[in-house]
Amino acid sequence: MPQSGAGLWAVGYARGYNTLEAGLAAAQRDAHARLRRDRRRILEGEKLYEGAPGFQTSFEGANFTNTGLPDTLRSVAYVDSLRVAGMTLVLAAWAPSRAPPDRPSGRRAPFADAPPWIQNGVNGDSARARAVGRASRYYYLEHSRRRAETRARRRLAFQAGAKIERLKKSTEDWRHDVTSVQTRARLRNVQTLARWADGETCYVLVEGTVDEVLIE
Repeated sequence: MPQSGAGLWAVGYARGYNTLEAGLAAAQRDAHARLRRDRRRILEGEKLYEGAPGFQTSFEGANFTNTGLPDTLRSVAYVDSLRVAGMTLVLAAWAPSRAPPDRPSGRRAPFADAPPWIQNGVNGDSARARAVGRASRYYYLEHSRRRAETRARRRLAFQAGAKIERLKKSTEDWRHDVTSVQTRARLRNVQTLARWADGETCYVLVEGTVDEVLIE
């Protein structure tokens, strides 16, 4: 992804129709919605885990909500588009001033091998945290990328702050545990930095600022 200027970049996805023009409007709407959410959002969620005798602790489910800005972004520029791998893609940019960020110059080469952030993790500070999201590779690659991006943003919130609650019931012969992990954080300028995929998994690296942790 471009790294120039103080603006925010997003890629909008749409199904790959017969022509590029057929999917442009849908991809542009998707990119605009992504910029609005990533500019500032409150991400709230809870994950539940269950443990029982003779079984490893298992993930039982999760519930998340996202609250973004009203549709007030101005000067969104759509700077590039293409059809590839069954998708229509649009690169969109937004800047705090009316002038959008400069159009990126040159072609960007794909990763030949798995980038180091997949295996080694990421480092970040409290101002600009980083996280990696993973998702299984589906037939429509945009579904995999969307899911990986969503999971990366959730990781940012959980890294910023989490509240853990446990409920335990037990007797001499029986024990049952339920663990709730909750988060609620205000994220700002969440930027996708890079994407990579192998034959089974899609990976997305994101960076964002945590304005405030809102857990009681």
